[in-house]
Amino acid sequence: MLRLLSKISVFLLVLLCFLSGCANEPNVVPTRVEGAQWDFDHQLQYRQKRLNNNKYYLEVIPNSKVSFERLSAFLFRRGYLICQNYGYKLELIRGVESFDYQRASPNLILPNLTARLECPKVN
Repeated sequence: MLRLLSKISVFLLVLLCFLSGCANEPNVVPTRVEGAQWDFDHQLQYRQKRLNNNKYYLEVIPNSKVSFERLSAFLFRRGYLICQNYGYKLELIRGVESFDYQRASPNLILPNLTARLECPKVN
């Protein structure tokens, strides 16, 4: 019985090591990451590009499972992660849906939700 418990504990230890290697690193600076990425919390794909020191271009790629509310909330949260404080300026460029677009244009394919993010300058 003792041998079985030690084998199980070794198996669990190895499994935990593998799972910890798959976890997202929370200390990754989001300003250094560019290109298409997947956000597991919001279940959406996005692109991020640094334009200069405090300006970024964000593009959220919608899918049929994600509502516009979640896409826009993601932009606000991503802006906070990148700038690491409030006071940033988020300018939506395109992809904003109107209140009744599904009734008015049921077959309309909306473009990706794109925005410019400007972080406040730190003195």
